[in-house]
Amino acid sequence: MNSVRSIINRAHDYYFNQWRGNEKICPAFGEKIYVTGLGWRHIAKHPRRLLVDKLIRLRNLSLAREVLEESTTYQTVQHKGKYILYGFRAIKGDRVIKVVVSSRGEEGKKVLYSVMFRSISKQEQRKIIQHNKKTVDEFRRKNPRKNSKTRK
Repeated sequence: MNSVRSIINRAHDYYFNQWRGNEKICPAFGEKIYVTGLGWRHIAKHPRRLLVDKLIRLRNLSLAREVLEESTTYQTVQHKGKYILYGFRAIKGDRVIKVVVSSRGEEGKKVLYSVMFRSISKQEQRKIIQHNKKTVDEFRRKNPRKNSKTRK
């Protein structure tokens, strides 16, 4: 149980002392996504979440930060009353990461809301790589590079 407490303490320190207050501009929105107690409570204190699930989320907060600082687009949008939830998905190594950002209306302040992780098998990784390769090849076939030097 001691290691559980140390994981939680390290994550708390990272979340509140290293990330919060040092948020960078998220390219997808062109504005900061704020790290607040709302996100911490949802990630670390959710009553229906298993301890193992909480620990996975807490141990990988730095990956969630990378996703928000590097992503140029969000993949999902869900409206819940006056709140909008934006979902970012990324694959880092053998993990699928989903980061959820909340906003009160489209113009509201963007706040980190949740982080989720899922490991993917080698077979799934190969499928994703093949799919991405097909997509890129198709794009290149339909949009050939134009030679900048035109011959006359």
